[in-house]
Amino acid sequence: MALAALAVLLHGVLLVRRYPAAYLDSDLLSYLTFYRDLRAGTPLPFGYTVPKVLPVLLLGPLADPARALWLSFAVAAAGGAMVFALALDAFGLATAVVATGAYVLDPLRAVLTLRSSVDLYVAVALLAAIVAMWHRAVGAAALLILVASLGKPVAAVCGLAILSVPNVPLGRRCVLALLPALAVPANALLAAMLAGGHGLGLAQLAVPGQFASFLRISQGHPLGAQEIFTLIFLDWLHTTLFVHTWPLVLAGAGLYLASHDSLASAQGPARGADQGALLLLVPALLCAGYAAFAIVQPLVVFIRFFWLLEVIFSVFAAYAAVRLARLVPVSGALQTAFLAALALVLAADLRANQERQDRVMLLPIEVRADLAEHAIATIAEDRECAGPAVVPLEYLSLAAWRAPDKLARGELCAAEDWADGRGCRDPRCVLLMPDMPITERARQAMGELVKSGYTVEVGNEFGALVRATNG
Repeated sequence: MALAALAVLLHGVLLVRRYPAAYLDSDLLSYLTFYRDLRAGTPLPFGYTVPKVLPVLLLGPLADPARALWLSFAVAAAGGAMVFALALDAFGLATAVVATGAYVLDPLRAVLTLRSSVDLYVAVALLAAIVAMWHRAVGAAALLILVASLGKPVAAVCGLAILSVPNVPLGRRCVLALLPALAVPANALLAAMLAGGHGLGLAQLAVPGQFASFLRISQGHPLGAQEIFTLIFLDWLHTTLFVHTWPLVLAGAGLYLASHDSLASAQGPARGADQGALLLLVPALLCAGYAAFAIVQPLVVFIRFFWLLEVIFSVFAAYAAVRLARLVPVSGALQTAFLAALALVLAADLRANQERQDRVMLLPIEVRADLAEHAIATIAEDRECAGPAVVPLEYLSLAAWRAPDKLARGELCAAEDWADGRGCRDPRCVLLMPDMPITERARQAMGELVKSGYTVEVGNEFGALVRATNG
C-alpha cells in the first residue's frame, strides 16, 4: 500500500512540473474565496460553482491553491493505497498490482488531483466507506459517506449500501443509512450564509444564477436520466476509456458475481460474495442518484462525477485479466507473460486517453491559466489598473481571489455581466480570451470596446490583457 501511495505522489510531482499553472482551478478558487469572505463576515456572490461544505471548510482554511494541491496529492495517494487494499483483499496480489497500476496511470484521476476537484475527495471517501463496510464498521462507513455527501449531496444515496451489510442489527443499519442525508441541510445552510441569509431553501433545486449563466455560456446540454446512462456506459466508458478492454470490465464483474467467492488461487483472504456486490453497489447508487436528480431537474453532466465507477471498473478489468491468464493451459511463466500483455492493453487504453486529455484539456488549461495569472496580477494592482476590470466568467474566481478589494468595490465583472449592463461601466482593463466560451453579445461588445482604444499589456496565443488608452 505504501508503494501504491508513493507511486501516485511521484506521478503527481511529474504532472505539476509539466503543468505548473493548471492547479488554478476556478472551482477551487471559488471555495477559497467563499471561506475567506465568510470568515471576514463579508460574503459576496460571484463565480459559477455551487458552494459545498466539504471543499469550503476543508480547503478554505488552507488559504492557498498550492497548499490545496498538496492536500489533493495526499488524498489521491490514500485512494491508491485503498484501491490496492480492496483488490488485494477481494482478488489477490496480482489483481491488486494491475489495478493499482491502472489507478496511477488514470488520466482522469490525474486531472482531478491537479485541479483539486471535489469529485476526487468524494470518490476516495466512498472507497474508504466500502473498506469500512467490508469490515462491518458501519458507523465509520456512514460518517465517510456523510463526508462524501458534504462534497456532493447526491452521494447521500450511497448510504443505502449500509443496509446490505450483514450481521448488523437492522435498526442500526437504517439509522446509519439516513445519516448522510444531513449533508443536504448543511449545504443549504452554507448557500444561505453566502447569500446573506437569502440562499437556497432545503427543497429548492434550482442552480445559482451565476452557475446557470456558465451553463448558458458554455452551451451545456442538460441531460435526463436515460441520457446520463448513455453518456456513462456508451460514450465514456466504452468508446473513450476502456476502448479495447471493455470486455474485460464486463467479464470481471460478471465472473466475480457469478462465482460468489474470490479467485480460488488468489493470494490473500476473501470476505465473501458481499465484497463484489458492494464494489458495484456503491458506484451504482451514485450513478442512480444523479439519474434520479436528473428526473427532477435535467443536469449538465461532467464525466468527473462518475470517476469512482471508472476506478471500480478498472479493478474488475484487472481481475478478469488475471483470471483469463490463469485459465490459459501453459506454464506459469507464460501465464505471467499473457497477463502482462493484457495489462499492457489496459495501459494502452489509459495512455490514449491521457494523450487526449493533454491535447484537449490540460495543455489549453495550462496556457490559459498562465495568462490569467499574470493578467490578474496586473488587474489586482490599482496603480496598474485603476478602475473597473472585465474578465472571462471562468476566471472571475481567480480575479476575486487575487483582487478582493476590486470585488468589494464592484469593479470586477464577468464579461457577460458587463455586456448585459450589470456593472463595470467603462472598464480600465479587459482580459480577452477569444476561444473561451462566451455569449455572442459579450463577444461583440468586447470587440467594439477594444476598437475604441486599448493597448496590450500581457498576452499569448490564447488571449491578452488590454488596457484603456483613452482615460
